[in-house]
Amino acid sequence: MDETKKASHVNKLAVLLLFAGGVGLAVILKLLPANGATKPAPTASAPLRVSTVGEFRGIALQLHNGRRGHPYTRYIDEIARTGANTISLVVTAHQENGSSTSIFIDLRKVPSDTRLEELIAYSRSRGLRVVLMPIVLLENPREDEWRGKIDPSSWDDWWEDYTHIIERYAKIAQRTQAEVFVVGSELVSTEKFTKRWRELIGKVRGAYSGRLCYSANWDHYRPIEWWDDLDIIGMTTYYDLTDGKEPTVERLVEAWKPIREEILEWQRTINRPIMFTEVGWPNQKTCAQYPWDYYRDPNSPAPEWQANCFEAFFRTWIGEEAVAGFLVWEWQNDPWQDIGPKDTSYVPKGKPAEAVIRKYYKTLVPPPKTAPSPTTRPTASMSKPTSSR
Repeated sequence: MDETKKASHVNKLAVLLLFAGGVGLAVILKLLPANGATKPAPTASAPLRVSTVGEFRGIALQLHNGRRGHPYTRYIDEIARTGANTISLVVTAHQENGSSTSIFIDLRKVPSDTRLEELIAYSRSRGLRVVLMPIVLLENPREDEWRGKIDPSSWDDWWEDYTHIIERYAKIAQRTQAEVFVVGSELVSTEKFTKRWRELIGKVRGAYSGRLCYSANWDHYRPIEWWDDLDIIGMTTYYDLTDGKEPTVERLVEAWKPIREEILEWQRTINRPIMFTEVGWPNQKTCAQYPWDYYRDPNSPAPEWQANCFEAFFRTWIGEEAVAGFLVWEWQNDPWQDIGPKDTSYVPKGKPAEAVIRKYYKTLVPPPKTAPSPTTRPTASMSKPTSSR
C-alpha cells in the first residue's frame, strides 16, 4: 500500500474513533442525572399482597395435642375475648435431632388436617383472622440444639421433606381462607439457601393465594436475601433490653429506641411491612435480659416485670406505619398448663400482662388507614391435596 492510501485509511480510522467516542460520551451524559447528582438506587419491589397498618392484633395458640376432644375451642374463645382480631395457629412437624434428614408429622401431637380445618373455621366464626404457622421441633435435641441450628446429613433429603410438609399446610390455608401463611420459623441455618427458599415459596404461591410471611429470629433478619419473594417480614422480639438492670417501663422504652430506628431503616430498603410473629416475655426476673430462655429462672416469677415489657413494646410500636401486626406469644394450650401470677411461662393469661395486651388491643390500636384490598383475600379455587417452643 502506497503512502497516500495509507494516510487516507488512517484519517478514516481517526474519524470513526472520534465519532464513536462522541456517541459514547453523549450516551453517558444522557444517563447521568442533572446537576451532577448521584443516580438513586432502584427501590425494592412492592409486596404482591398489601397489608395495612396494625391490621393483625393477635395471640398465638400452639396446637400440641392431636386428641379430638382437646379443648382448643375454649382457648380460641378466650383469645377472641381479649380484643384480639387475629389468632396464630402454630402446628408442629418434628425431626429427631439437628442432623436428621427426616421430618415427620406426629398425629398424637398435632391435630389431623380435618380437625385443623375445623379449628380455623371456628376461629373465623369468632371474628378472628387466621395466621397459620408450621414450625419444626426437635424430638431429642442434643446439647444446645434447636431448629435454628439444624444441619442434616443430607440437605436434599431434608428439603424434600420440608417442602412436602409446607405444601400440605399451604393447601389447608387455601381451603380455609387463612389470611396469612408462614413458610418457616427461625430456621437460621437454612436461610443461606436462597435458591431453595425461592423455589419453595414459588410452589406455595401455586397452592395458596393469600399473604406469605417468614418468621426470622430477632438477631438474624438482615442476612435473608429472599424477603422480596414474600408479602410480610416476620420477626421475633427477644432482645436483651436491660443488661441485667431492673426493667422499668422508662428504661425499656429507652432501650427500644435504637432497636426501632435500626429495624425501620432496614425495613425501608426491603419495602415489606413487618409483623412481629412472637411478642413475648416469660414471667421471670430475667425476662427483659433473656426473653428467649424460659428455662433460665423458673422459680422466680416477676409478673409486674413481664407486664412492663409488654407496656414498653406497645408504646414503642403501636401505630407505626411500617408494622402490619403483632402476635403475642402465647396463650394457654392445655388444661394442665399452669396459669396465673406464679406461672413462669410466656402465657399472659391471668397475669398483669394480660391487662396490658387487652388495653392496647381494644383501645389504642388505630384503625387501618385504608380498607384491605380484595386481593388480600384468598380464593377457594385451588385444588385439594390427596392426603390428609
